[in-house]
Amino acid sequence: MVRQRKKSASSPLCNAGWRIIVSCVAAISISSLRRNGNAKKKDVLQEASVEGVIKMGQEIKTIQIPSQIVEIWQRIVDSISTLLSVPSVMINRLEPAELEVFCSNISSVNPFPSGTRMPLLGVYCETTARMRKRNQVEDARKDPVWAESPTAKAGIYSYLGFPVLWPNGDVFGTICAIDTKANKWLTPSDTLLETVKDAVEAHLALLTTTEELKEKNKELEQALGEIRTLRELLPICAYCKKIRDDRGYWNQLESYIGKHFDMKFSHGVCPECYEKEMKKLHG
Repeated sequence: MVRQRKKSASSPLCNAGWRIIVSCVAAISISSLRRNGNAKKKDVLQEASVEGVIKMGQEIKTIQIPSQIVEIWQRIVDSISTLLSVPSVMINRLEPAELEVFCSNISSVNPFPSGTRMPLLGVYCETTARMRKRNQVEDARKDPVWAESPTAKAGIYSYLGFPVLWPNGDVFGTICAIDTKANKWLTPSDTLLETVKDAVEAHLALLTTTEELKEKNKELEQALGEIRTLRELLPICAYCKKIRDDRGYWNQLESYIGKHFDMKFSHGVCPECYEKEMKKLHG
């Protein structure tokens, strides 16, 4: 997990704004192209059971997130929390029956630092992942759905979150911002958080492609190994001892070996053949 750093006191709005723009602009284009070209992607409005959400989050769980990408995500959530003036902005990952706070802004007022794990049931992110669409709670105390939830009882009254998906549509987790007071989450907040979702999904697409290339390379190495093995098997006639080449022509043994192995032959006669030929000669 990323080591916590002290907050900088210099011009938070300006510096953080430029950092987030630079980090996300390329990722938006990549993610948009990927979404437009994926006509078979699962319907993002489709509901799923909690068990289904957990399963979807495990489909490509073997892919590890490199430290370089984690550091980028860390800078992003730090910047967004400053821009939105909220105590916590998190990138979360689904685990069996629970939610892991994979990357969270570094702040003394953040109740959910990186590495925090919580039960999946009864939290805002569970609904975001299950519904696989944007989820907003302005004030849980006034919302009959959330007023008695464990999250609201813990003093987290406001939430804005988006699902984060793998390229095949399976759920990786969520990106969300929370507040301990009522928050209407105006359009700039909404747009900014969705931009981060696109950036994270672009990173996941890149990681998936890299893993697929690694698997293809393994398959190619295996195929090359099999070809090398086949090359070591020479089709040779059991009677005349001619060797068949790759084009299907039959070659004298000396000709074939001399051509392919850069060797020359000095002809002689072995004792057995000498005796056999001498018997033929003398009748």
